[in-house]
Parts: sequence; structure tokens; C-alpha cells
Amino acid sequence: MQPKVSIIGAGPAGFALAADLQRHGKRVLVYSHPTHLRHANGVREKGHLQANGVMECSTTLPVTSDMGEAVAFSRILILTVPSTGQETVLQELKKFALHRHTIVAVPGNLFSLVAAAELDAECILETNLSPYSCRMEEGGLLTVMGRKKRIFIAPLSHSQQQQRGQNQIQKSPNLGGAAAVTTVVYDKMRSLFPMELRWCSSVVEVCLCNVNGVFHPLMMLMNAGRIESQSTATTTSSTTGSGDNFLLYRDGLTRSVANAMLAVDRVRMRIGEAFGLRLPSAVQISNECYGQAFADFVDLARNSPPHNRLRAPSTLENRNLSEDVPDLLVTWCCLAEKLGIDASPIRAVIVLVGMATGVDYFAIGRNLQRLHLDDVSADELVARFSPGGAHGMMVDCGIPPEEGGKYMAVL
Repeated sequence: MQPKVSIIGAGPAGFALAADLQRHGKRVLVYSHPTHLRHANGVREKGHLQANGVMECSTTLPVTSDMGEAVAFSRILILTVPSTGQETVLQELKKFALHRHTIVAVPGNLFSLVAAAELDAECILETNLSPYSCRMEEGGLLTVMGRKKRIFIAPLSHSQQQQRGQNQIQKSPNLGGAAAVTTVVYDKMRSLFPMELRWCSSVVEVCLCNVNGVFHPLMMLMNAGRIESQSTATTTSSTTGSGDNFLLYRDGLTRSVANAMLAVDRVRMRIGEAFGLRLPSAVQISNECYGQAFADFVDLARNSPPHNRLRAPSTLENRNLSEDVPDLLVTWCCLAEKLGIDASPIRAVIVLVGMATGVDYFAIGRNLQRLHLDDVSADELVARFSPGGAHGMMVDCGIPPEEGGKYMAVL
């Protein structure tokens, strides 16, 4: 019998994952929210999804706007909506009994901490990034510029799911049972995803490895004038094509932009150190995900095929800011300041983007209150999310060292 998977989110990432899973022998159902049907309708009208780039295929994918149908179709729900849309999906999922369902947020951005207080799911996992660099055009045409060779993943620990927003930290009462569940989840995920998985010690480690927060906001902010000027040029110079948007990475990630990124990246890695983690640099994480070996930000921007062909958006109203600032940078900044780490480079980016867009990202973003961590002390925070800490017990679950080490946090 073919394994079945429900993909919650009918955007480029959702359709790319659905097509890839179907190519690898899975039965899939794609859910599109009734208020976000543009891409789903394009695929329906065309009769199939056409993918090109590094993933060439033409495939027929079933699409539904009924969450009940998606929940009934499979006990594995993969959320591919932007984190700005996750809470809309959460309101839909709350209507169903999910105690036998596994939910995977791709990427997570600590969705599990937001959702654990409201969902009775068997397990919630998060990845650091989407497996695909892709764009979707009208008429069901999907262009995949890059397909990652590896993504980072972790589950929310069983003890934290039991808290449901409370601050009392509980250990799993049955270490042996937890180890068994860990192995089951590991095997399920390994058989599901068509790329390698690096298992992390916690969802916080996974969040810190979403390097979009290092790349995207500063490229947008430091090229804001060019983005808006070229957008105007595009509308006034449609005949020559001279108004086409510049290449965001290749043209927009210069040495000065890279220097600012390094400052943000250092704070991200210091947060990791506070949790007992030796996080790779943002470039190293990108290299690992794509199987590359670039020396620095500028080298990657100029020479990485998944990156150097991406055109800049035509406006600052783009998920590079609307998602990565409130749901990554705000989280990192709040964690750093709670732990006594100088977060001024990250705070500066958040404040400047807020000044440019008129949005109070600290108010709307995933701050500690939204993550149910506002009343947790710094010591408790470290204990909860550190590998091998008092409440982050580790068990041997047979994971090969090359796939994230011998140990994994208890579920």
C-alpha cells in the first residue's frame, strides 16, 4: 500500500513537495485554504502541475479546500504555508482530534511552541527550511531552482507538549517508551522525505538553523531603494525590459551587505552557544543543505545556482521581510536578550525594517509571549532546550552519526 501524506499549503513549496513525494511513490493530497486558491485554481484549470528546472515533471495532484478531508486522508500532515499563515491553519486544525497525527511544519519557525498549547497532536516536528527553492507562475507552472540534499529537523519534546503553555517542566515518565517513540518517528520521517535529514537536539536548534533570517532581511533592507526604483522602472519601461528586477543575491549581496549579515550571524551563533550548541555559520548551513562548498556570503551569492538566478521582488511587501523579520529575527532577538546576549545587530535590523514598512514587528512577531516562554527564566530556558540538559534528556535511538549524531532529544 502506498504511504499517504496530506500537504497543508498549496503554494510553490507545497506543490513542489507534493510532486516530489508523488514521484517517490507516495499518495498525496494538497490542501488549499479557501481564501488562498490562486495557485490551486491554476493547477485545477490546467488539469496538472507542470514543473521545470531541477525537477522536471508533469503530474496530476488532487487538491482540496476541505481540511476535514485532508485530516482524514492521512495521519501525516506536512504544513508548507509561510509561518505568517501557520496560525490561520492552526485555527482550522483545532477543530479535529489529532492525537494519532504527526504534524511537520516546513519550515517551522517554532510553530510547535505556538501550537502545543492548542493541538493534541501525537507529535509535532519542525524543519529549518523548505526543501526547495522554487517559484510558481499562473497556470500551474512551477519552477524549481534548487532542491536541497539535506534539511534539519527535530520534534517538540513530549514533556513540552504535555505542558500546553504552562511553565512547569516535566520529564517523560517512561524513558524506554520515549526511546521507542523516537525510533518510530525517526523511521517514519526518514522514509517520508526524499532527501537526507539532519536530526537536531530541539526545535530551538532547528529555528536557529533557518538561515533565511540572516540572508533575506538585510538583502531587502540594504537594497530597498533599488527594489522600489526598479519596480517603478518596470511599470514605465515595459518595451525595453530595462526595468526587470535585479538579481537579489548576485547583484544585491555585496561585501558591505555581507559584513552586516556576519554581525547578525554572530549573534545567532552566540545564542546557540548559550544552549550548548556549536552552530555552523549561515554559509556552512547553506553549503550543507545544498551540498556546496562556498567560502563566504559573496562567493555563494555569485556562484550558487539556486541563489544567483533569483530576481529581487518588486516591493518590500514580501515574505523575505513579512515572514523572516517577525518569525525569525524577533524570536532570535528575544531569546538573546533573555539570555543576556548583546542582540543589537538583530534589533537594529528589526527597527529599521519597521521604520521602512511602518510595522511593529516586536508586537506582531513570535516574541516570548507568543511562544509561551515569557515567564520562563533564562536558566529554565537553557535547561529546557539544551542537549542533555536537565529537561532535555537524550537517548540512543540508533541514528547514524552522519545523520545528526548518536543521540536525539526524548519525545
